[in-house]
Amino acid sequence: MEKQNRRLSFQIAIICLFASFLFGCGYSFAPKGENIDNRIQKVYVQYFDNNTAQAEIENYVRTAFINQFIQNSRLKIVESAEAADAIVKGKILNLNTSPLAYGSNSLTVEERATIILELTFQENESGKIIWSSKNITGTVDYTVSNDINLLPATRKNAFVKLANDTAEKAFNLIMSGF
Repeated sequence: MEKQNRRLSFQIAIICLFASFLFGCGYSFAPKGENIDNRIQKVYVQYFDNNTAQAEIENYVRTAFINQFIQNSRLKIVESAEAADAIVKGKILNLNTSPLAYGSNSLTVEERATIILELTFQENESGKIIWSSKNITGTVDYTVSNDINLLPATRKNAFVKLANDTAEKAFNLIMSGF
């Protein structure tokens, strides 16, 4: 019995030691912009250029970026470029929807939307580029209703989710310096 207690104590000690190494090493799961100069405190998210035929997608993407900065960053969002230390600029290069699955009546029942963005995060005063990518891609799959009248609302919800997911991905890349 005493041998089992010693063995259990040893196993608990090993687990605690492993946990202290894991959590004590400085590793964090969410980037907070440590690679960004501390002088940069205020960010303006510029209106995105929309090179697609889909109206309003640029507004969904800009709103998603603003929300990412508000929720996850030491940086504050400002209402004008003049008040900002840094600016997020972007273009929506492509937005494509394609069928994924067909129903028994040969109509689409599931689609995939794919977006491609070009993004730049730059200092306002000097124009120095802090981070840039010409190919940020995001996808979302969504169900299409049999009711043709519901298609615009379904697509809008999918595009909003696509914008949010892609903005989160890009934000994490910006904040981590990749």
